[in-house]
Amino acid sequence: MQPREVQTCVRCRDLKRRCDKTKPSCTRCQLAGVPCRYAVPQSTVAPSTLVDAGRASPDVEASTPSAGPSGSSNSGSVPEKAIRRRDRACLSCTRCHRLKVKCDKKQPCCSRCARSGHAGTCIYTHRVQHTNPPSSLYGPVVVAGEDPEYVVTTWFLRKRGSSHWRALLSRLESLTGLADPPFTMAIREHSQGDCSSDLILPGNFPFGTPESARYSSLDSIHVLLQASKSESSRYLNHYSHLYHASIPIFDLKRFHTEIERYWEAADKLDFCWLAQYLAVLGLGAFATSRDEKLAADFFFASEACLARTPYMYRPSVANIRTLCLLVVAKQVAFATCWALDSCWNIMGLIVRLSLMTTLHQDYIPGCDIPGVVEERILRRRLWNIVVYLDIQMGLITGQTSPLPHDALLTTVQPSSDGTADHCWDSVLPTSFPIICHFLARINSSIDVMTYDEVLQYDLEVRQSMRHAAAVGGSDILSTTVDIFFRRVLLVLHRRHALDPEAPTLYPTSYWSSLECSLALIIHQRELSDDLCSPHDVHLIGRPFMLDFFAAALTTCIHLLRTDAPLAATLTSEGTIPPRQTIMNTLRSCLDLFAKEQHRSVCFRSGYHMLSAVYGLIPRE
Repeated sequence: MQPREVQTCVRCRDLKRRCDKTKPSCTRCQLAGVPCRYAVPQSTVAPSTLVDAGRASPDVEASTPSAGPSGSSNSGSVPEKAIRRRDRACLSCTRCHRLKVKCDKKQPCCSRCARSGHAGTCIYTHRVQHTNPPSSLYGPVVVAGEDPEYVVTTWFLRKRGSSHWRALLSRLESLTGLADPPFTMAIREHSQGDCSSDLILPGNFPFGTPESARYSSLDSIHVLLQASKSESSRYLNHYSHLYHASIPIFDLKRFHTEIERYWEAADKLDFCWLAQYLAVLGLGAFATSRDEKLAADFFFASEACLARTPYMYRPSVANIRTLCLLVVAKQVAFATCWALDSCWNIMGLIVRLSLMTTLHQDYIPGCDIPGVVEERILRRRLWNIVVYLDIQMGLITGQTSPLPHDALLTTVQPSSDGTADHCWDSVLPTSFPIICHFLARINSSIDVMTYDEVLQYDLEVRQSMRHAAAVGGSDILSTTVDIFFRRVLLVLHRRHALDPEAPTLYPTSYWSSLECSLALIIHQRELSDDLCSPHDVHLIGRPFMLDFFAAALTTCIHLLRTDAPLAATLTSEGTIPPRQTIMNTLRSCLDLFAKEQHRSVCFRSGYHMLSAVYGLIPRE
């Protein structure tokens, strides 16, 4: 049986496209501007013909490219058309696409690759954008079949100290004008709302998140990094401008050198450093484009790299930096009640890992080698940041700190005055032992501070706050540090300021509470005002959303008193603005929470509660 004669040109046959068999050049090859060749069947042609064809083939090939410009008989009859090239996204995995078989496109691995044992090499080159990801993947707060009332009740009954704004809710329960108590409001919101929207990052992140399984293979991590290589410099610039300016977790110059070294030899992987790099890219990507999905991909990849390191029993400094970055990511994503409670648990692990690596002690004391001295300063600065983040979590959650007392009795590193490094190396560390000491007492149910002790703590904290305000640096650092100290003072005076006889018995606590609350609300307004601040500075205020809520609620409670300020009042803490000015400030704060209420059930519950209390304030 003779083989079938091939009449199409070689190019159309290879591409499996229809060929019009026009000679010397078919229409497709002529439009594409490439040589057109026809294979001569050797089985049906005589040897003499093969020789002639071989001699003539160069002429045929030479005439092909000139067919278009010289204007042959065929070129004149074919109309000129725009060249169309396919640029479709490949939704199948690379293995199914190569084998030309159907792919079910399951994540993180398709069924065909899973059955054949190629799960580790199942890679998708195109990321499908899900505007509304399935709630089951992101760990909803209220799971199926769980009673929302039980969830809210367990949160209200959770052990918390006086630093938590739960004390404010207890005060609100005594108000007769509220239509519903705070507990009833919270149950209604959790029953009617979708609680899964409270968490952009899963509640258990960064420990055992199902989404991180997509980056269990190195190829998937390389694909993610290669796809964002062109934008990585922008991400890093936004990170350094926004987050590094307020919390310098690592040395930026050294980090740039490590990035260049990585791209020169990407195959030499250090998972400890790679996890840190991916976390930085995630924070930078979120600050650049507000793309929650893209930022989450970087965070999940960072978690996958962290899981490949022995951080639980042999931690490195890079592991601690990565975990600190991921805590910042959870606060920036959504600083809801659930997210901050989980951050407090993560900080407990970070503190223990830091003690295990002796971050709280001098690195190789007595050695004056420049490299050792630099490493000693960076390790001590990282320890100060760990203490700072732990204090933050203790202030907002009302939970006790795992920091041992002797770990804070360390010498302060000398640094140049008037620099941002001086703030983290010298100024802030001097206030940490004072704050941790009284914070442990406030959150304790046994040790109750007297008013005289509160005044002594207030004097020492305000002295540190004045020293920090005199330090030069970026506006972001100054704002962040002022918010930190205002929160500390607000928590310090809360118990005495809420006393019914506070204006006469505890005047310093009363006026300090109102002054710090107004300062926090003003910071929120300044960070959220696009006309007065850069476009992305409002992200600095996202970790303090519940602190702003507590400040607004505290201000409302002050204005509900019959002795509320009706005119400008000069106190030892400064000038208290008149009542109408305070009302206008509260109104702007309420408008800001109204914009955030659709983002989570937590923010919506807080907004409705704040609106109800604001409505009880008597107008002039």
